[in-house]
Amino acid sequence: MLVGKGRSEIYGKVLNWFQDKKRGTILDIPAGTGYLARELKNLGYKLVCGEINPEIFQPKEIECIPMDMTKLIPFPDNYFDYVCCIEGIEHTTDPYKAVSEISRVLKAGGFAIFTVPNYSNIEKRLKYLFTGYLTKPKVATDFYKAGNLYDFHNSPLTITLLDFIFQINNLKIVSLFKDKTKKKQLVFYPLVLLLDLINFFTSEKKRKLRRTDLTLNREVVLGGNTLIIITQKLS
Repeated sequence: MLVGKGRSEIYGKVLNWFQDKKRGTILDIPAGTGYLARELKNLGYKLVCGEINPEIFQPKEIECIPMDMTKLIPFPDNYFDYVCCIEGIEHTTDPYKAVSEISRVLKAGGFAIFTVPNYSNIEKRLKYLFTGYLTKPKVATDFYKAGNLYDFHNSPLTITLLDFIFQINNLKIVSLFKDKTKKKQLVFYPLVLLLDLINFFTSEKKRKLRRTDLTLNREVVLGGNTLIIITQKLS
């Protein structure tokens, strides 16, 4: 049985988004085990898959090309209708280059779908306050045991930094949503209401500077472990 590397809720939300979209060519990078690629192919899309560790890719009917998205993606500019980057850019050591390459090969008007850990929800913010880290600390022995860096969360990206990276690469966030609701987040709801109140009495200029449209978006601040972000390439 083919199982994806990511959480089932993530694949379900991504596949649901693709259900009613115009069929076209999708670059799936990193493709992982190939679960999403097979499901998208069954929906009628044409797939091109890239994976830094192609040995883990299972579907024999779909070609998977060895590919590192922090280097040159071996396709011309404006080639793909869609790009799926599921649980990918946080594993890179250069997310700026990765998003730049994804944008380069995406057609104007095309969509790039990213899923990333939600480091901006209220639980993560409080955890950072008390622990001082966004992602679990690693030591050199972890690296030596893994033998690579791409198995780690090298780039813990908050929603405002993600949006900045998208903007400078001609990508606009058109929608974002959480993977699932975490019930324990409701414990922190009074704190979120306090943040709303502070924001209400903040000048419009400061709200724009602080990007509270993103940081206080309910899908973000009360979101689950993962954010699903739909971006569109501007013409």
